[in-house]
Amino acid sequence: MEPKISPSDASYEGQESDYGQRFNELRKNNHLVDCSFRVDDTIFHCHKLILSAASPVFEAMFYGALAEKQTVNISDIKPSVFERMLEYIYAGAIDFGNMQNIEELLELYYCAEKYMINSLHKQCVNYFGKNIKPNNVLKILDIAYRMNLDDIIYSCMCVVRHFLSSGVSLSNIILESNHHLSKDCVDLILEDKYEVKDNIICLVRAWCITECEQNRLEISRDSIKTVLQDIELPDSLKDTIVGCSFTYFKPIAGDKCGWIPIQRTHYKAVRPLIIGDEMEYEVNISSNRFIVLKSLCINSRLLPQLNVFDVRQETYTEKLSVEISTNCSNNRQTIYQKEHVICDVAFNGSLQVSLSEQIVLFPDVVYLVWLKWDASSIGYEYPRGILSSYGKRKQLLVNFNENMYIHSSGSVLNGIVCDLYK
Repeated sequence: MEPKISPSDASYEGQESDYGQRFNELRKNNHLVDCSFRVDDTIFHCHKLILSAASPVFEAMFYGALAEKQTVNISDIKPSVFERMLEYIYAGAIDFGNMQNIEELLELYYCAEKYMINSLHKQCVNYFGKNIKPNNVLKILDIAYRMNLDDIIYSCMCVVRHFLSSGVSLSNIILESNHHLSKDCVDLILEDKYEVKDNIICLVRAWCITECEQNRLEISRDSIKTVLQDIELPDSLKDTIVGCSFTYFKPIAGDKCGWIPIQRTHYKAVRPLIIGDEMEYEVNISSNRFIVLKSLCINSRLLPQLNVFDVRQETYTEKLSVEISTNCSNNRQTIYQKEHVICDVAFNGSLQVSLSEQIVLFPDVVYLVWLKWDASSIGYEYPRGILSSYGKRKQLLVNFNENMYIHSSGSVLNGIVCDLYK
């Protein structure tokens, strides 16, 4: 004879058969609980047997010689993270996508280490291994270093070594991040004794800039020298970082690295620049990020008036000198000075003056750019316009500032072509 199933048995049989979820419901409903944790102002009621099955630390805590008799106080973990750990212990699963931030994720990893929950520890390591990226590796490394999370430190350092050995500096990541790297983390990165390249100089200088900002210091050579005092670097390299305002740059991927045009907004045309009345044009340029300057975008000549018997020319040869210098702390240093000869330039158009050497411009450093024409250009006219004082592309902002005492009637510089120094 088959046993009869009572209505209560039938309803029980139809419930969720996942024991983990059922155990978790017991915890959430405070049913049959026999231990408690105080985390900040939050009390968690749990079951000794379930916690002990998941962690040898909990087993010793509740069934060892010095077993806890009262509520256990937890001072080094946030309540939200402790709750996630309990969810994993009871339900056997974790949703990393619901983590609020990197700090919470690293704290969960810390929990896995502290309570020796090997399966959670492994899942955290695997997740970090797949999700460490250029835009978060320094933040993860810094927090992990402060928390002594060795496996995460190792994974992050592997990524950092790869980038720095490949010529990537991560300098813009440092400047843009809302998380400031600690000095100890910078020392950790530099312990590897990388071959000193432009990217290392850029990385350290970027950190110096953010360190000055954190300490409300004016960004200057003296303040950068001050924050560099305790960094483990040779004095000669420190002098280079303090003194440098530019550095030559050889693109890792050549011209495939995605040049970015930064254009100024044109408001209205004004009286043209007549060579002879003026023989040069001057503008200050600065940016909020490390950039590689490739070329300057200027207006080409206006087509000269022709007599009846003149042969019409469609193009001309442009000759002008370009000079770029730093313009800070009353210590002007010329970093680029070349004469450019550009053939087959169309009249009434625009012209890109490509620099023969690509230059790295540092954030918040003002650079003075001169365009100078020689006597062969006297009498020719170049369009000028009232243009915006900046050009913007996503998070890159480039400021343009004409000397209004000299150029009160507009600008001939429409913009620049550059790339982020990454």
